[in-house]
Amino acid sequence: MERGKFVNRVNFVLQSHEAVTLNKFIIRYDISGSDTRGYNEYTLRVDEVTQWLEYASAKKVPILELNFSPKYDESLSYPGLTCAFPHKFLTRSTSVDFKPLKALTLKFIDVNDEAIEFFLLNCPLLEELIVHESKELSNVEVCGSSLVLKRLEICYCRNLKLVRVSAPNLVSLTVQELEELILENVPMLVELSLPWGFGEISGEKLCDAISCCNLQLEVLTLKVLQNPKKGIELCEFPEMPRLKKLVVGYRAMNEESVDLLPYLISAAPYIHEFVLNLHSSCISTLKSITRFPHKQIKVVKFHGYSGHKIRIDLVSYFLENFVNLEKLIIDPRTFFFREQIPRISSVSIQTARSRANEELAAEIPDRVELVII
Repeated sequence: MERGKFVNRVNFVLQSHEAVTLNKFIIRYDISGSDTRGYNEYTLRVDEVTQWLEYASAKKVPILELNFSPKYDESLSYPGLTCAFPHKFLTRSTSVDFKPLKALTLKFIDVNDEAIEFFLLNCPLLEELIVHESKELSNVEVCGSSLVLKRLEICYCRNLKLVRVSAPNLVSLTVQELEELILENVPMLVELSLPWGFGEISGEKLCDAISCCNLQLEVLTLKVLQNPKKGIELCEFPEMPRLKKLVVGYRAMNEESVDLLPYLISAAPYIHEFVLNLHSSCISTLKSITRFPHKQIKVVKFHGYSGHKIRIDLVSYFLENFVNLEKLIIDPRTFFFREQIPRISSVSIQTARSRANEELAAEIPDRVELVII
């Protein structure tokens, strides 16, 4: 839908709403549009976003979401596709009041470091902060002994250099596309999701960050973007004795990065669930990979299983090394790192499921339940 039509429809609804307060204020708009015309016809203007922020402030909303994500992942083709954030609006100290705010989501909108600082300082009840696809973030500090923040996500902000976090109540942290993460005073942090690879956090800095919370972590997600093996050899990956779930995602698996699997699994001796997310592979088969028997893993989920030889080899590896495995869950759909995914017909999905069942059913021992989703 073109910007003008969408804005008019939203504003009409807002003007018609007579309640003094709102429990939620959520606007979701496909910034990419639906055809090949100029993107200026779809990009929201600063004054339009300002008007919605004014409305949210006046209605004292506890949950605010401005989500301008493309419906399908247009950001891969148009990396600069974002809306401007009205930073001057936040300087109106007499009219801006976000004190009731508990959850804030901003996606595909160019919020900057100062705006993040504003919301942290002026929203004493803020428990959830999610920011995706901002070109203006560079050095983000989420620090304060009085913060009640429990969930923090800062993802796909292409100019982000550093995130520093000191938040005593933080439970879940997800960061993507950055060079350095510094964690201090995060005693409640049990869920951590990090990138790893070329242009991302180095192996040494990754280990340093995890070492700040390795004894308490319960869920760890690592998204491997390129070959990070060279960097990780320089440091010792910290053991995670309380980890229950390990998620490893590969954008492009190669001979070096596949060796990370036993390396990571050996650092988590008590995990119950292992998840592998595989978008693509640069190798056709597993030539050699360190064997590492693991007695505690009961459930394996494999997203991105396509039936290629490398995928079948990985399943065999799981069956051979996870000696007490009880359930193997196979998702044959192509795995995407981003939220936005292209259209996939139901016929293609059903075909992929049938093929996966034919390939694997005879290979799975009776002790393991095979589930194809």
